[in-house]
Amino acid sequence: MQPIQVQPNPQLAVIFKTWSTEWAKDVEAGKKDTANQFHTVYSIAADLFAKGGEIDVAVISALFNDCKQKTEMAEQLTNKIKIALKDDDDRAQQLITQVNTAAQDAAFAMNCLGQLLLK
Repeated sequence: MQPIQVQPNPQLAVIFKTWSTEWAKDVEAGKKDTANQFHTVYSIAADLFAKGGEIDVAVISALFNDCKQKTEMAEQLTNKIKIALKDDDDRAQQLITQVNTAAQDAAFAMNCLGQLLLK
């Protein structure tokens, strides 16, 4: 375990709290499924960046890679939404806006997490 000291970062805390809340909608009590895992990880990250503290560098690296994947997948997801909802432009635009917001948040988080990894 290689610990890393994390300073409070309210912007990152809000991003991870938002993602945690979104995953919480899909969590089923007592199940160890993907929704529960993401909800838990993002809750821990939100708390860490709200208060600051020490955490293993592998966790920061995993969060960085998750954010990188979100940014890379945004364009593909946007294209899939356009195709799937070609007859419902209003709904498509609403979902595309959500995807773009998540990608922008992920890019910001990736930048901050990358700086931590460089230390």
